[in-house]
Amino acid sequence: MTLVPRGSWRSVAGRSAGAITVALILQLPQPALAGGITIDSREYKLLLTPTDFAGDPNARAAEFWDGRLKPIISTHLDRRESGESRAKKSFVLRHQRRVSFKDTAGCTLSLAGFSYRERAALTAERGAATVETTLKFRSPDIFISNASSFAGQREAKSKFEEDISIPIQGAKTRSSYSHSVSQKQAGLSPPATLKDVMDTYPGAWSWLESVSTKPPQLGANLIAGPVFAELVFSRAEVDLGHDADAEFDFTFWYPASDASRTQPALVEISFSYNTDDGEVDSNIALRASKLFVAMQSELSAMIAPGSQSKTSWALPSDCQEN
Repeated sequence: MTLVPRGSWRSVAGRSAGAITVALILQLPQPALAGGITIDSREYKLLLTPTDFAGDPNARAAEFWDGRLKPIISTHLDRRESGESRAKKSFVLRHQRRVSFKDTAGCTLSLAGFSYRERAALTAERGAATVETTLKFRSPDIFISNASSFAGQREAKSKFEEDISIPIQGAKTRSSYSHSVSQKQAGLSPPATLKDVMDTYPGAWSWLESVSTKPPQLGANLIAGPVFAELVFSRAEVDLGHDADAEFDFTFWYPASDASRTQPALVEISFSYNTDDGEVDSNIALRASKLFVAMQSELSAMIAPGSQSKTSWALPSDCQEN
């Protein structure tokens, strides 16, 4: 099914002419009108300056929701029919995990648009934990990303998602499209080679060969990037209308070796919503985009400089997300 808004952008603007300018609409990412492609969800992401969030992460999360995000939502989005703000609930600590990414010394995966991630609960003993592994392929071309064909094992879950972030300079937004497969494995032996990863994701090797600029070496050794302790605060939501709520994730990464966790190395705020079998009502898309543009404006002093790719920070040295 196609990701098609149920009303044209022009008609939405016409209904809300008093609140929306043509210039703003031109800046907003629009749903892809790509026949036969179903996008499962859309996620909007901003990396923030870590020094602004030193100290107790629970306190920083509560302050950010009450003092920053709720006022942005109240100011820039229309009210619900009840007259209440569209902000709902509040942040709670949802995940505490150990996160690492792996690639070859020559960055075989990242140069081709792939990333390989391992996550495990922080409280589990190393080597005995249930590890969630994720192989993801990302491209700014929706057709190329949709063509990526690989699966998983052990009750794997796949997702096709639009990731919306900001470029280093220029336009207000940038979209990329990712196909990811996640699976959980108890007592996973760390993969030593590219082959070890490819063997657990049927079809991935063929696609890696197709998109690589030079023939990948199946026996290439894997190396790990920096390991992070990840805290994720979730549950806070924004009502986008038509029974669609977008959930915020407020993510802190700390060096895994730093038990004090007084200074995060990376902070990301994101919100996401699921599509309706690939379809998005135009008012839902418009509210989400207006909110993201407002966040860029209101949080401009807090947005981290340079790359807005969280993955790039965790890749082995010299590798970066394509």
